[in-house]
Amino acid sequence: MASGKAIGKQYLESVQHYLARTTDLPVAADGGLNVTEISAQTGVPRQSFYKNPAIRAALEDARAAQGIPVRSPADTPESVAAEGGTPPGAAGDKAAKKTKSLERRVTQLEQQNAALVAENAELRRQLKALRLQHGREDMLIETGRRIPAPPDDARG
Repeated sequence: MASGKAIGKQYLESVQHYLARTTDLPVAADGGLNVTEISAQTGVPRQSFYKNPAIRAALEDARAAQGIPVRSPADTPESVAAEGGTPPGAAGDKAAKKTKSLERRVTQLEQQNAALVAENAELRRQLKALRLQHGREDMLIETGRRIPAPPDDARG
């Protein structure tokens, strides 16, 4: 089993090989590097691009060489929200979260309803069986003769 340092070296070599053979780095919608795409191309886990300083430095050098702007932490939605503004698409994010929440609630209620329908059907079956049994007992009291239960009668 390889050590963490050895695995990190393999990841660095994979990234360096990728950077050597590519001329255009993938750019995300916000203008920064698309780390997810690079990760998919190299087979290196995304977290390694952030945690491994050698990989981070290699990416920075490649980014600078290609003139890709640095994505400032001030441009992130979290920092814009902290400043009191609303990040682009925040209303859409809230609507999407609310929609997801409502969909989960509907699913939960549908499951609850299905359980109650099944329980109701079982209780109706039991009530029918008890009414038949009650009728047989009434007939026994009135006539003094026992009425046998049908052979397929399920007692529950």
